[in-house]
Amino acid sequence: MAPNTTANSKFLTAETDFGLNMLRQGPAGESLVVSPLSVIFVLTMIRAGAKGTTKSQIDKQIAKGASDDSIVDYYSGLSQQVLKASNGVQSRIANGFFLK
Repeated sequence: MAPNTTANSKFLTAETDFGLNMLRQGPAGESLVVSPLSVIFVLTMIRAGAKGTTKSQIDKQIAKGASDDSIVDYYSGLSQQVLKASNGVQSRIANGFFLK
């Protein structure tokens, strides 16, 4: 992840807002286990092939107006940080999406 803390704080705010909004949409009174960060990683995969309205809608949710390069740099760096966890922690990321 890039050392630019101002840019990173924009992403952190976007991630927090997205995650909280997503969890608020969950079923009331039912148990639900979901990782907002995993959903964001899937959205970044979709974003890589998106354009126009779809791309701008994803950007609005996960990046709050950041540039294309900074979005790619930030989420690439974040996924690498997750995979290179230390202190005996092992992480794996397995995301996918299915279209009907």
